[in-house]
Amino acid sequence: MNWCFERHDAKRLLQVCDRAERVGDASLWVQALSFLAVDESDPVEEIGEVLKHIVDPNGKNDLMPLLTVIETLQQNPRIPVEIVRHYLKEQFKRLHDSAGSSHRKACEDRQEIERMQEDIVDLRTKAQVFQNTKCFQCGLALEVPAVHFFCTHSYHAHCMPADGNCPKCSSEALAQKGKKEQREAQARNTEAFFKELQGGGGDGGVLVMGEWSKKGAFDAYL
Repeated sequence: MNWCFERHDAKRLLQVCDRAERVGDASLWVQALSFLAVDESDPVEEIGEVLKHIVDPNGKNDLMPLLTVIETLQQNPRIPVEIVRHYLKEQFKRLHDSAGSSHRKACEDRQEIERMQEDIVDLRTKAQVFQNTKCFQCGLALEVPAVHFFCTHSYHAHCMPADGNCPKCSSEALAQKGKKEQREAQARNTEAFFKELQGGGGDGGVLVMGEWSKKGAFDAYL
């Protein structure tokens, strides 16, 4: 690459990057874009080719975030918009789709929370009728003494564990509790957070903060 840089050989540079990507190192495309953006020969065709390789076809792990690409290209005011038009359209479409997906997920979560709140009110204010005829533990017909839970599961008294919790729900709750504790432990790893944040750059840094917010990294400050 240094040889290509010194001789301003943009075409040979693309060949070097392509060979490196085939053996598993796609990071050279980032260096190539930084070089081509300030090359006085204005290799617009090569810049367009590099942009195709920077984008992840699966839309998950681009080599460079959108804002970093824009910051890199704006160093050369002679680069025409036409060269980056397709790249920008695809990036904005991806952002639009991502925002739409997040909005739908937020609506679904809100509806689920409202449903759960209604269930809590019903449990507190209305009599509950238990109509289960089989034990959820052994599968045999229920006989007194039996234990009924508000989660709608019923058991023989002798099928109940010593802790007195619903066997079906307690196992799921323990799994969720384990995931929660794991996220909290990750959220306390400030060294890893700042390492990812510094490597994110541009809108990548925003994505890093969003991911760590889901882990609860900033809950103490809310």
